[in-house]
Amino acid sequence: MSTLNVGAGQQFKTLASAVAASHDGDVIALQAGTYVNDFAAINTKITIEGVGGLARLTATGNIPNGKAILVTNTDVTIKDIAFSGAAVADGNGAGIRFQGGNLTIDDSLFENNQNGILAGTVPNGTITITDSEFNHNGVGDGRTHNLYVGEIAKLTIDNSYIHDAVVGHEIKSRAHETVITDSRIAEGANGTGSYSIDVPNGGKVLIANNVIEQGAHSQNPAMIHFGGEGGPYAGSSLSVTGNTAVNDLVSPSASLVLNQTSVQAQVSGNHTYGLVSGNVALGSALVSAVTALVARPVSDLSHPYDTGASPAPAKPATPATPATPATPSTPVSTPPAAGDLVLHVSEDAYLGHAQFTVSVDGKQVGGVRTAAASHAAGQHDDVVLSGLASGQHQVSVTFLNDAWGGSSATDRNLYLDSITYAGQEKAVGAALLNSGASKSVTVGGAAATAPAATHSLTLHLSEDAWQGDAQFLVIADGKQIGTGTVTASHAAGAVQDFTFNGLASVPTTVGVAFLNDAWGGSASTDRNLYVNGISVDGHEQAGATATLVQPTTATFHIDPWA
Repeated sequence: MSTLNVGAGQQFKTLASAVAASHDGDVIALQAGTYVNDFAAINTKITIEGVGGLARLTATGNIPNGKAILVTNTDVTIKDIAFSGAAVADGNGAGIRFQGGNLTIDDSLFENNQNGILAGTVPNGTITITDSEFNHNGVGDGRTHNLYVGEIAKLTIDNSYIHDAVVGHEIKSRAHETVITDSRIAEGANGTGSYSIDVPNGGKVLIANNVIEQGAHSQNPAMIHFGGEGGPYAGSSLSVTGNTAVNDLVSPSASLVLNQTSVQAQVSGNHTYGLVSGNVALGSALVSAVTALVARPVSDLSHPYDTGASPAPAKPATPATPATPATPSTPVSTPPAAGDLVLHVSEDAYLGHAQFTVSVDGKQVGGVRTAAASHAAGQHDDVVLSGLASGQHQVSVTFLNDAWGGSSATDRNLYLDSITYAGQEKAVGAALLNSGASKSVTVGGAAATAPAATHSLTLHLSEDAWQGDAQFLVIADGKQIGTGTVTASHAAGAVQDFTFNGLASVPTTVGVAFLNDAWGGSASTDRNLYVNGISVDGHEQAGATATLVQPTTATFHIDPWA
């Protein structure tokens, strides 16, 4: 085993000459800098690593070997290397062409190539990618991608950032096993990519704890595509769990998962924004524990390699705390006054949002209004009408634009959940309105209900702060009831109480979701959230503790007799 040094004033001037002189087990130390049109085919089991920063392999014209900047035919490890400009005459060039063995990529960058990595059929081959970035790869023909893996044994991607593919897919894998974890997969504001993850032949697939963002210009409405190109491999399975999925594409068929096989996908514990509740998974799937976010999360779209230096390993940053969304029907900048009338409405969206009008004592108040809060997620919009005279009033809500696609998942509905007048809430049983129908409720005077019973929930929280404080949202019986930012230091033994009042009943379950995990590569550069206890109406719940080090939700069962 030898170390072969490459760069100005070193033993070798080019990477190609060092590769030609290498033997199994050697390490090629490539000094930081830019190496132009330095191409090589690798037939020895070696490691190539940048020294003193990122070493950049740049192609400026068609590559003579007709394949890639590097062609790997055996076990090769690549670390702290950037690949850019790879092009060949047939339009299928790559930063790396994988043709055999086991390829390991760590702390590396692939950008502006016809393909980032292109792998052919290697039945026993594996590709493992960690802490790396792929962006703006593809020529715009839909057949070239940020990362395209043919039929190999296994593809593993962890703690990486893959974004802005040019028309093609962010990740396309025909591997018999595909594992994608703790990564950011995004199209950004101007991206034109197609599927975020395409596994057209199935296989054993695990997609867990990622942030996946589908852009407004996406070429396909599904983020994850499973099957669809012939029968799936024997023993195929699909598990999609713990991800945060953000959809910016305006499409009635936008979905997190499109399953075109008969294999039942397991889709659980995901957070979603911008998806119709019935569209989390299309095709055969068992969907559970979906948390619909009420406002678009702010995704971490930073580019860790822009400075040319290798970054610390980075867990995907989960979006920051969602801001309170503006109500589409009547935006409110201040809390309703005691005499205001407040309608709480929600919808099932399908091919557009539910629209409605409001009348008081037989007269329409305002124009056509639009609901945007998901009924399935336990959300509601507040429609506030001010200036009503005291006394009894007849309030009517009329649903205008019903739509039905033949199933419960393709049905637009409007719900009147409750009405508050003069500080008193009147439940109406989440009344479901048919198209053109009205729901009328009498409020005020003798018809007003007594104030709703109130209960309180208190969370005892602390944090490990790094580059910002830990942010969370709290869910009671499946309904989001609030958010917050923790400033109490866990290391210092401090605990911060967050109290949420006005609960109509004691919840049976409480969920605490950690929204903005961050990781800088060590215990001292890690943002974490700690649940140190929970009390309901002043009664502490036994065993209600959790440590959240990933963007996950801790769920607790509440004992009302505690």
